[in-house]
Amino acid sequence: MRKRTSIFALITIIIALYCSYTAFSYDNRTASNLSSYCTIDFRGITDPQTKITTGATLSIVDFRYGSEQLERFFTIDVDGKIHKMDRIEISAQPPTYSLKDFSTGIVFKHTNTLFVTFPLQVLREISEANRVTVSFKYTNSNLAIELPLSAVDLQYWKNQLPFL
Repeated sequence: MRKRTSIFALITIIIALYCSYTAFSYDNRTASNLSSYCTIDFRGITDPQTKITTGATLSIVDFRYGSEQLERFFTIDVDGKIHKMDRIEISAQPPTYSLKDFSTGIVFKHTNTLFVTFPLQVLREISEANRVTVSFKYTNSNLAIELPLSAVDLQYWKNQLPFL
């Protein structure tokens, strides 16, 4: 009986450590590009009458266990030229505890959304860029999250800006 209790306690501790490690590693995760770190949606805005691109927006949605919220900070590095964006909107939602969210993978996670509107000059640079890196930051963090676009994402962004 004592042996079974010890084994049960050990298994319970191992499971608890694994779960806490999973939560910690998710909030401190690493990624090779922006779309592997979070959900992104870049949209070009085109005037329907003239067919000219007049702007673009980027939405970044990050699901994390930590409760830190995004700061009003966003920079974009286009082939070594860094631009600090001013037109930024931020929203945060507390975690959900609903069983229906287990299948979507958002249960227990905070949802942070950053929405950026780009000026036309930056879009012109993006349409000719070889490398684009974006940076954003969470409160109480000394370091910004700085990630490049993958080649596929950069081409998608360029395709959203056909008539500049």
